[in-house]
Amino acid sequence: MSSLAEQLAQSASLNVALLVDRSKRKPSESYLFTGREADQHDLDSIYALGTNAFLKLCSVDHRLKQFEYELFSDTARATDRTLLGREENGKLNRLIAQLLGLLGPWMLDAPTARVIEWLVRRFRLVWIF
Repeated sequence: MSSLAEQLAQSASLNVALLVDRSKRKPSESYLFTGREADQHDLDSIYALGTNAFLKLCSVDHRLKQFEYELFSDTARATDRTLLGREENGKLNRLIAQLLGLLGPWMLDAPTARVIEWLVRRFRLVWIF
């Protein structure tokens, strides 16, 4: 195997086999949809849904804009949490917690639910009460 191939193989997501073969994985985790419905929406559609909802919320509360780059950009879209180190995951968790704190007043509104769906699907957000 060439050096480049080895480097690419090392940086591949730990879940790549499961992501490719949908028949071997459980239904997607979702805040908005049931298991079957969630599986019908790919990450690109969830990204569009979440980003549009985020922009609507930013028009109501400008403090939310600070989260745009790290949670709603093309960079965020390409982030694979399984490849992040402990420190990076901690930073991501703190950002998400701060965002959720600011979303509190709008928690029952549809745009907030779509933002949460993006966080659940992209960053494997798990709510623990």
